[in-house]
Amino acid sequence: MDKESEPYKYQSISVPGGGFVTGFVFHPTVPDILYCRTDIGGAYRYDFAAERWVSLVDHVTDPGMWETYPIALALDRQNPSYVYAMVGLYPTHKIAFSEDYGDHWVYFDPPVIDEQGNTATMHGNAPGRSTGERLVVDPYDSNVLYMGTMEDGLWKTEDRCLTWTPLTVAAHGKPSETNISFVEIDPASGGPGRPATRIVVGTNGQQGSPGDNVRGPSVYISEDAGATFAPIKGEPAPIIGGSKDYPGYVGQRAAFVGSYLFVSYAAYNIGWSGWHTYGCDTGLCYDGALFRYELDESGRVVEALDITPPNFINPGFHDAEAPGRRLGYGISGIGIDLQAPGTLICSTITAAPDTIYRSTDYGLTWKPIMLGLAIGRIDWTTSYQKPEYNGRDSLIHWMSDLKINPFNRDMSLFNTGAGIFVSRDLTKADGDETVTWTNFNVGVEETVHLNVYSPPAGDVKVIDIIGDYGGIVFTDLDQPVENTFANEKGDRWITCMNADYPDSDPNLLVVTPRGNWKGFTKGGLILSRDQGRTWTQLPNPAGLSEPVDEWLKELQRANVTSGWTAVSADGKTILWVLGLPVYASRAVYTHDEGKTWARSILYGMDGERLAEESLPTLPFKVMADRVNPEVFYGFSDHADGRGFYVSVDKGETFQAIEAPESFPRVDLAGIDSEQHYEIRVEPGKEGVIWLAMQEGGLWRLVYDRERNVLSGERVSKPGDFIKRIGLGKPLESSDIKTLFTSGTINGEYGFYRSHDSGVNWIRINDDRHQYGDIRSISGDPRVFGRIYVATGTRGLVYGDIVWEDE
Repeated sequence: MDKESEPYKYQSISVPGGGFVTGFVFHPTVPDILYCRTDIGGAYRYDFAAERWVSLVDHVTDPGMWETYPIALALDRQNPSYVYAMVGLYPTHKIAFSEDYGDHWVYFDPPVIDEQGNTATMHGNAPGRSTGERLVVDPYDSNVLYMGTMEDGLWKTEDRCLTWTPLTVAAHGKPSETNISFVEIDPASGGPGRPATRIVVGTNGQQGSPGDNVRGPSVYISEDAGATFAPIKGEPAPIIGGSKDYPGYVGQRAAFVGSYLFVSYAAYNIGWSGWHTYGCDTGLCYDGALFRYELDESGRVVEALDITPPNFINPGFHDAEAPGRRLGYGISGIGIDLQAPGTLICSTITAAPDTIYRSTDYGLTWKPIMLGLAIGRIDWTTSYQKPEYNGRDSLIHWMSDLKINPFNRDMSLFNTGAGIFVSRDLTKADGDETVTWTNFNVGVEETVHLNVYSPPAGDVKVIDIIGDYGGIVFTDLDQPVENTFANEKGDRWITCMNADYPDSDPNLLVVTPRGNWKGFTKGGLILSRDQGRTWTQLPNPAGLSEPVDEWLKELQRANVTSGWTAVSADGKTILWVLGLPVYASRAVYTHDEGKTWARSILYGMDGERLAEESLPTLPFKVMADRVNPEVFYGFSDHADGRGFYVSVDKGETFQAIEAPESFPRVDLAGIDSEQHYEIRVEPGKEGVIWLAMQEGGLWRLVYDRERNVLSGERVSKPGDFIKRIGLGKPLESSDIKTLFTSGTINGEYGFYRSHDSGVNWIRINDDRHQYGDIRSISGDPRVFGRIYVATGTRGLVYGDIVWEDE
């Protein structure tokens, strides 16, 4: 080909919100500067004029996806265009800095922590991601920043991130705390030309523990710009007893108002991260508190007052396992009304339902202004989040942060695990009127898309398989999603792994989803005859074997993976491999849409049936031939040379088959986050399989049924890294499918298109449109040149050729 690149236009196929937004930062002295951070989707800046969020990470490549994991944001009072972000994904950790509102970035290395040259770690999706900002700029000296890490303690720089000094945050006679939950500076402790001296940090209380896994002091205060810290006086004491492990309250967020310091606290049962269990997603929160500390000029606590709002949610709540006050939830977000001294709001965390309280007397009295669907009003403009699709209940959860606009006290916003909500009439609460909240997600696309397909016919242009929210079909690429896969009552299924349809009848669609969080749907196999508008759940394959029955029992619980499915080219046979991971012991088939089921039987290359005891640990993922209805392919762990299986009897039996000698020895059966290699069976050609093998390159395999031989070769050049593969409409007068890929070709990362089966490639994106984590790619069989890109960072996007006459 005579060109190396071609201009493309990329746009979102909108699933607005949908992921965990972990915090907000308003600029305190300049209006209309607002940022948010997400757990895996990078940072956004809000464009007040356009009324939409602008992603600051579209430039990030797949190898550089560490930049899309921000754990903290920091703004500079003296330089409004400056923004910092702590970003990282093991093993890469950086401090990102922009001086143009996030349009361009430079990167600083974190401080070195040991003689081996290891640096401090930072990870935006780690336990504790829901607490306050861990990076702050001194209000009066832009060279000074304080940074708290989750593993390596508190640090200070006086030369804007070039060099760092460790600070000691310790109770008397104890080691310095290593896990910092937030850092806050009191602006009143400094002034022009005089850096602030009062610094407050939250910790997980591990190093100061008195023993027996009881948390030590959580919040520490410094009056000498970090030279020394001491535990703040009057914190809530741990409640000991019952099954509560790691008891004690961890500071979630803090805010200064005049002589007052407000600190929110949460106490968690042990979760999967032990001492690190203090964020909303790591364990069951069993209590919380909001404290108001009155400080004198020297920083001494004059009064430590428990101002926790009364339990409006469950006034009679009592935990019999341990004495003491019990909320059954924590307190997290704190929003200060800077234009009305004494007015503040706070949020519960992990309450059922999460609630917002408001006070006008510095926290002495409170009233709820949002409590589930009972108090306050919510306008659900993001349709799939409406209560009718979520068990007639509010899906608001993980509400860890809320803020009031410093320059518009009517505007407040809060985060959730499902995007952002905003109020523009907050002061209605002054007159006991109803406060209205609405979705605030335009531009925020951070859902995780696991697989994407474009059918050859029908109204549906894209079938989207998505983490948490199940599956979506799009008939209009430029309109936000209406609803995800749901039953006749509107109750959604969630997190699917894949979808399949016969090219001869793409109206028939099969999917393996999870049952939703509320239990209104159950995991299993669902089938649609109208391209995903309506669904029927097929009968389960009960009684076939112990492994199958065990997983069917699991599927009665909420949020359990159903597995992987495939449907034959004529739509008459459905295969289902239950569970996660997918194993051969749970491979079943039906020829009558679930009325009867049977197990698929596997044979080795020698023709001998595989032993039953080997099947529960044999990875096994299935796909259908797109032309021959009798042929299915099985993919397994190729480490021992037995990675491929073929069925020629509609999935009833599979036999191992030899792969080309130099084919990479890797596990081909991964699904969900373990799907490292994308596999596409080519439409219109029997037996042709494309495999994107990362550093192993792009392979084209051909199964010859008559000879029962699998042949093929690597079609990409040595050194090229091919991560994903999709097929689309050929050039006119050609029967060669257009190939689409993401990866590094000839030393340059990007998205690429090929018209000669991967011999030559055209780059079809630029350095500003790379979208981070790429999970799946598809071409469009009906629109030449169109690519669909499913990301784990920026939602679902599509790209079209920019023609010369446009």
